[in-house]
Amino acid sequence: MHIVPKSYDNLAVKVFQLLDDNPGQTIKDLAKQLKINRSFLAGYLKALEDQGLVRSKRIGPQKYTSIKGGRRRARHEISRFIRT
Repeated sequence: MHIVPKSYDNLAVKVFQLLDDNPGQTIKDLAKQLKINRSFLAGYLKALEDQGLVRSKRIGPQKYTSIKGGRRRARHEISRFIRT
């Protein structure tokens, strides 16, 4: 079971939509598009990663994030967050 607080559902949907449109984005790029603090987003993505929803890969100084399971999983998670 994935536990994401209700107040973050909207953020989760936005993150999944951005990663669905362009997989492998950096935290810096995502934070800029979402207009939120990078440190907050890094922690939020870590929580999603701990739940098995996203994965990250460090290449040099950058950390790239994508949805674990690809586009099909992204669309499933987006619809799940919108329904609940």
